[in-house]
Amino acid sequence: MVRFALCIVLLISAGPLATCQDISSQPVPKILLKLPADIPSEIVHINYFMTGPFGGYGGFVTPNKSRSSYEIIAAVDGKPAERIKLITYAPGCQIETLDIRLQGQTVSHQLLCTPLAQKTLHGQITPASILQQPSEVEVTYLALWDHHFFGIYDGFITAIRVTAGIPDQEGNFVVNLPDFSAQADLGEGEFQFTLKEIKTRNVIAVLYPAGDARGRQGLKIQASYPPLIRFSSIPPG
Repeated sequence: MVRFALCIVLLISAGPLATCQDISSQPVPKILLKLPADIPSEIVHINYFMTGPFGGYGGFVTPNKSRSSYEIIAAVDGKPAERIKLITYAPGCQIETLDIRLQGQTVSHQLLCTPLAQKTLHGQITPASILQQPSEVEVTYLALWDHHFFGIYDGFITAIRVTAGIPDQEGNFVVNLPDFSAQADLGEGEFQFTLKEIKTRNVIAVLYPAGDARGRQGLKIQASYPPLIRFSSIPPG
């Protein structure tokens, strides 16, 4: 039996979610997620939200190497979950959403990898003078639709790191983005660009598409992008 404690990472209006659950001393139902054979387990992203007599409880799976599956405890304080919803992703694959109803026992599910095309994006950071140390542009997908899917009203938005690119001295960079426009049925999403120091991983600046009428927001998911997108840099804080 795997023994561990899960901490709450989502805040919702359904009930108090401010403690960790220690369930190492009693048997509980689980969700067993089997991974595709050709997908390294350390690059798989899994977020979940479960509901039951305890209210609501959300979390994520911590990636590890050399795994063929992941387990999620389907209970809170000894109370079995009645339903669990999951958002899963692996590079090169479509996002997969799952809605599983439970009956107090371990449920096994095989995750899929439906191939997803990529689109090349050429960007330029302004001003380029912000690039004073070795840095990279980290790209994160924000699933703005996740609250509707999970059935919650507040809390953290599901964020998935999808790629990174190294800018040159003029601020130019190239990244290959997953074509999430092919999954328009999921809902609204956007890419967030962050400039980070390579050595320390400290955030140098948040990058926003210059001239975007929406203001300081990420790059909206689109079927195609202009030949060059200029990004304004805003220091964190």
